Amino acid sequence: MPSLDVIFAWIIAVLAGLACIGALVVVLVAEWYTIRRTIDQHRRPRVDGPPVPRWGQEVPVRLVPERRP
Repeated sequence: MPSLDVIFAWIIAVLAGLACIGALVVVLVAEWYTIRRTIDQHRRPRVDGPPVPRWGQEVPVRLVPERRP
């Protein structure tokens, strides 16, 4: 039969492994909800402010500098 310190070490190792697995699950679930929220925000248009201009659509592109007298 193993001694008391070996049993204690096994219990600590198992609890540490469970804590690591639990932390990994929490991080994965948080990332999943963050990704879903980001995708959902990009599907719906914003209604709280003016639309953000997209490059080349609403912002005039100036390739030639202005001539000043």
